Amino acid sequence: MVTQDTAVRVATDALRISKLSKTFAGQKALDNVSFSVPRGNITALLGMNGSGKSTLIKVLAGVYQPDPDAGLTIGGAEMALPMTPRSAHDAGLRFLHQDVGLVDSLTIADNFAFVDRFRAPGVLGPISKRLQHEHVAATLGKFGIELHPGVLVGSLNPTLRTMVGLARAFQDEEESGLQAFAKNVVVLDEPTASLPVEEVDTILTSLEELKANGGTVIYVSHRTEEVKRIADQLVILRDGKLVADEPIAEMTVDDIVGRVVGKRLVKAAIPRKGERQGDVILSGRGISGQRLQGVDFEVRSGEIVGVAGLVGCGRSELIRILAGAQKATSGHMELAGSSYTPDSPAGAIAAGVTCVPQERRREGAVLPMTVEENITLGRLKAYSRNGSLDRRKEREGVLRLIAQFSVKPADPVKMIGLLSGGNQQKVVVARAAGFGGRVLLLDEPTQGVDALAKQEIANIVRELAAQGLAVVLASTDFEEFVGLCDRVLVLDRGRLVAEAAGDDISEEYLALLCAQHGSARGTAA
Repeated sequence: MVTQDTAVRVATDALRISKLSKTFAGQKALDNVSFSVPRGNITALLGMNGSGKSTLIKVLAGVYQPDPDAGLTIGGAEMALPMTPRSAHDAGLRFLHQDVGLVDSLTIADNFAFVDRFRAPGVLGPISKRLQHEHVAATLGKFGIELHPGVLVGSLNPTLRTMVGLARAFQDEEESGLQAFAKNVVVLDEPTASLPVEEVDTILTSLEELKANGGTVIYVSHRTEEVKRIADQLVILRDGKLVADEPIAEMTVDDIVGRVVGKRLVKAAIPRKGERQGDVILSGRGISGQRLQGVDFEVRSGEIVGVAGLVGCGRSELIRILAGAQKATSGHMELAGSSYTPDSPAGAIAAGVTCVPQERRREGAVLPMTVEENITLGRLKAYSRNGSLDRRKEREGVLRLIAQFSVKPADPVKMIGLLSGGNQQKVVVARAAGFGGRVLLLDEPTQGVDALAKQEIANIVRELAAQGLAVVLASTDFEEFVGLCDRVLVLDRGRLVAEAAGDDISEEYLALLCAQHGSARGTAA
């Protein structure tokens, strides 16, 4: 237990930022931002994608150099700027970034050593694999993660990757878990974005316990319910400027969303259908895979069908099979009445089935390429004439899609890797949905996306369905299904076990359906 007289509580503020600005090519990503984080406090750092949150975190981590005149105090000590990642770590700052930052080709134990050194019996002694594994196992155990430290990170699913990354941020050279965390300021950037409900609750409960023991957290999340539950104060950025720094206790979730967005959200005036309409466009009988077991389904023109279930249910595998990224081991699929057996994503696209994959940075976007190149990737025939690419036509088409999908900044030649996560996702959605087709597959389309971008994507999906497109939406966020889907299929360990339709689609009912069957914990989706 961390005591009141511990050195970590000498200063009232664990961290204080003053006059922080950061300019890229004449454009301010941060503009004169000042706020403080009290020790033993959870401060929620919120803002829409592109607001400057990620830039601020990278300045704290020593990745970006701030503009002159900025000041940073950690634990009462004035820091020399710019910092380096090493000096940030030495000052007690710990980070779990949105992309987790683990190396797939190394073990969990080796990934821990990257930020904290290998264990050895003495200062000059050889590395001890036993001591290293004991240290890592103890830290993982604080989160109930039953994984051997020698497991390769590349073999883990997104949920377990996030859990391991979070546990790594909690480790300390001398202690593990709660006591070590209370010594430092930990910055968590969307730590629960890819986690199912039961894992999210575990993380939030741990953070509440850590705060009770003097832990200090800067918590970045688009999930306002999480923020309302655990945060003490709210810091909001908009267009690089600080627009709010206030206690959160008296706020409602709607109050938080309103402050972040700066206006009330308005849903598209397209009502959800009360019953199925249109012809069956895509169907499957007895679809099986590595996890799926004999799943039957059908999707009609203009219908939005959700696919829900706990971790390990097989929802992402179903999307991959429909998208041609994975072959079914058995079963039969039909598209518009004809046999559908895509042997690749290109084959699926040619048939009119497009996909927004779960792993945006790995599978959806090519980060070293421009926005324009990402949008037209695999679509250049639409802009070609007599075998030659019509650059003017391509640019006009890209600008139209950028406007339609609200990509910011509206710059077709900007590298997509420089965009915020939400705007990267809009580009991926634009490529999948902007060129026509019969079926749109969405796997966690709004994961890590702010409230406004989430609503914009939902409105786009509604409009596409109203035009006759069939949509299949797989998600771990039950809220995403409400008001959007006509039906929701519930999977458990590869089997179709339930279905909700119309007004029965609610977060509570879907959670109940999933809980009744209970999926295997800690396996790939």
